[in-house]
Amino acid sequence: MAYLQKLFFAAVLAGVLGGFFASALNIPVAVPMILQAEVYEHTAEHAQAGENGAHEHPEMSAFARNTLTAIGTTLAYVGFAFMMTVLAELNGSLMSWRSGLAWGAAGYLVFSLVPALGLPPELPGMPAADLLQRQIWWIACAACTAGAILSAANYRHPLALIAAAVLAAMPFLIGAPGASETEALVPIALHHQFVISTLAANLGAWLAMGLSLGIMRSPRRMKLLAIRS
Repeated sequence: MAYLQKLFFAAVLAGVLGGFFASALNIPVAVPMILQAEVYEHTAEHAQAGENGAHEHPEMSAFARNTLTAIGTTLAYVGFAFMMTVLAELNGSLMSWRSGLAWGAAGYLVFSLVPALGLPPELPGMPAADLLQRQIWWIACAACTAGAILSAANYRHPLALIAAAVLAAMPFLIGAPGASETEALVPIALHHQFVISTLAANLGAWLAMGLSLGIMRSPRRMKLLAIRS
């Protein structure tokens, strides 16, 4: 029971740390870009509707918006940390800070970088495909990427590596869902900056989460837990 409690609290702490890093990096950088994109979107909507048809959007205070963003981000990373902990227990390879960094990098590839190659992070006012289609493709891409990484890491046979490469490429061979509209209401340069900053923040958060989880799951700390219990 003590061991399970240790794993539980390690996952919670690592997830909170990852969420803190993601929030600390995204809120001052990415959130202003989102607000700027909303200005472009609202301006275009007002121009299309005409002055008489323009309507005001309710505004949320910066504190409330940032607080909700931090809470949502932290909860997401806690979920990721639990998922990483379960997979690590099944695989038995997350036992040091080095392996923690490796798991964090793998999580970044699975849930951030590789899906972003087909569906990059979006700003308000960007053309987008149907939400359900995007969700299905994103989940399939994450699952295929995770399967490819696990296969390549656990099996060194050339056929296994080929199968991993094919599995990772399958979502892109099928193709990510495309938007029916092509005209964006925000500058392309702003979108590029948003994608780069978001991916960079996610990388830092995943590495911090994996590193902390690897340190807390080290045999030395587990041995100390066994002695105390």
